[in-house]
Amino acid sequence: MSTNQIKQMLSGIESELRQKIGALPEIRAKLKDQHNYSLCELIEIMTQAHLCDNPLFIKLMQLDAACCQLDIGLYGVCSDCESDIEAELLAADPLEQRCLNCNSQFKREHRQELRLNH
Repeated sequence: MSTNQIKQMLSGIESELRQKIGALPEIRAKLKDQHNYSLCELIEIMTQAHLCDNPLFIKLMQLDAACCQLDIGLYGVCSDCESDIEAELLAADPLEQRCLNCNSQFKREHRQELRLNH
């Protein structure tokens, strides 16, 4: 997939996320009908509204990471082992940050953390 195709795909995800975030009651007043906030500014607004556990916040963080990776030429590279992320994973989720092996390891560790916290 070309860089332009990836940019278009990420742009579509960003537009969809911005609409969903703008519809959140906790955010609507803070945005004041402005749609030109950067991703970093949206992350900050959601953080200040204590929405870090919201699935939209998590997607926003993933989108920001994917955009940064694309800018520096590392889109599609695993954030843990630096191997290429499998094409089928990126096709299923263009915001994927880990290869199949590291993703499995991350999920195992995360499940263990959740068990220890409860």
